[in-house]
Amino acid sequence: MKARARRSAATTLAVAVLAVAASGCINTDAAVFVEPSIAAPEATVSSNALGTGLIASFALELHLGARASGPSRVAVRTFAISSADQKTSIVEPLPVETTAALPVEVAPDSDVTVAFTVDTGAQGGTLPADAAAALCAAEGIRITGAIEDSLEDGATPVASAVFHADCP
Repeated sequence: MKARARRSAATTLAVAVLAVAASGCINTDAAVFVEPSIAAPEATVSSNALGTGLIASFALELHLGARASGPSRVAVRTFAISSADQKTSIVEPLPVETTAALPVEVAPDSDVTVAFTVDTGAQGGTLPADAAAALCAAEGIRITGAIEDSLEDGATPVASAVFHADCP
């Protein structure tokens, strides 16, 4: 009788272990609101008699964890180029364009990437001549911005890592 009870307990334990293994790992991603980041920032600065030209691109990456209460609609508030320490705005607002329809929906346990471009020449304008020095500073620059997440009140700030523009 004891042997049968031990086999039964061992079988129950084995089934429980197999059930846990089959279900995969428990998702510990705590992102219940959208976590934005800016990836692959690039900028090219040009100067002429009329002012400073800027061509730039970057990707806005949006992540929402599996524990979120549902999907989020994410809208972009604004983008700017700032100094590396983020104390000085160099180009604000940054005239961005994207081919994606905004706002975008981010489902729980997913990532969405939206590509943005800037071309001040294509928009028929230039930046002030002194913008070139700030955009080409040895300390570098950042792309900064804010998004609105429908799962959260207010704006969520986002900033790229420091990078250096291609300068004349």
